[in-house]
Amino acid sequence: MYMRVTRGQIDPARFDEIAKLGQEIAAAIRQLPGNQSYVAGIDRASGQAHSVSTWDTEENARADRLAGSDLVSRIQALGVQLDPPEFFEVTTSQ
Repeated sequence: MYMRVTRGQIDPARFDEIAKLGQEIAAAIRQLPGNQSYVAGIDRASGQAHSVSTWDTEENARADRLAGSDLVSRIQALGVQLDPPEFFEVTTSQ
């Protein structure tokens, strides 16, 4: 199993808009081949955001199947700044 971690920065004033869009993103990611789980969190005070997803293979973890979707342009329209994702092999899970 592999883990994909994405960090980002949001405008805390747009928290509600971003959280709503986050539900759509989660639903889309959960439908992608090989997805095992997805969670995201935002610190309202600092605007820091993190998402973690787990995947059956490294190839599926590294695939960027949302690229080009309207979700990406909607994220950008809200001013969300994402760092490049990081990838890890999962060594421990519940």
